[in-house]
Amino acid sequence: MSSSNNDAALLYSPPGTDELMEPYLSTQNYEEIFTNKITWFVDDTNVYRVIVHNMHGGKLTYTTNGAVFILNPKTGQLFFKVIHASVWTGQRLLGGQVAKWKTAEEVGALVRTRHALEEPDQIIVTREGMLDPLEVHLLDIPNILIRGSELKLPFHACLKVEKLGDVVSKATESEMVLFNIYDDWLENISAFTAFTRLVLILRALDVDKDKAKMLLKPDESVVTEAHHVWPTLSDDEWMKVEVALRDVIVSDYAEKKNVKASDLTQAEIRDIILGADITSPSLV
Repeated sequence: MSSSNNDAALLYSPPGTDELMEPYLSTQNYEEIFTNKITWFVDDTNVYRVIVHNMHGGKLTYTTNGAVFILNPKTGQLFFKVIHASVWTGQRLLGGQVAKWKTAEEVGALVRTRHALEEPDQIIVTREGMLDPLEVHLLDIPNILIRGSELKLPFHACLKVEKLGDVVSKATESEMVLFNIYDDWLENISAFTAFTRLVLILRALDVDKDKAKMLLKPDESVVTEAHHVWPTLSDDEWMKVEVALRDVIVSDYAEKKNVKASDLTQAEIRDIILGADITSPSLV
């Protein structure tokens, strides 16, 4: 079963107000993001990235390009804001903290470029440290709900996706790049199913990048269209790939937690894929 904190911990009250906000995103309420409201997920995990090289005389560290991940889960529209390494010049000691405010600044700027009908009704941040910075940068747009998430969604694995990783590594300046992360999936499946597929892929890439990539593209006959992010597969092929990706994720979890994969319920498998904290029956 999914464990949850007490209600008070699930509610976020912005600075200067006594008003309670919506509960954090969880397995109990995440289907709500597919209603008529416009939702954006914001993930700042890859904004400030430091590379460490072990040298004979010690360690050499330097910042490298990163990106803000902003996703509309209903449409698959991905606003992928590349942050060039030069942004952090002279700020290495405080880079991790500054990155949260830089992310909030970028999200605020993006919101202000949207037509009123395209503005998000709610923004869900994947890391709690983004709540305050985003609240400050959107003070003048009070109708946007800002929420945290109990689910540790695997958006941070986006740089393991070849097309996204290449855009970041090859960038010579900060830039906004737009993707349809669902390709043409919505022609055949619902937004809910497409989002579930995306989370499955990213979670599997995070767990075992090489195995996940092999499952997505087992041989040269599987192609990725120039304007697509993912390989072109039939509905039946996708179903088989999804089962295989799920097995990769569940096997990894079972091995790390020293439980049998066969002991896990379907609800627990769902929670593992979505990144919820679960208590396996074998651990009780």
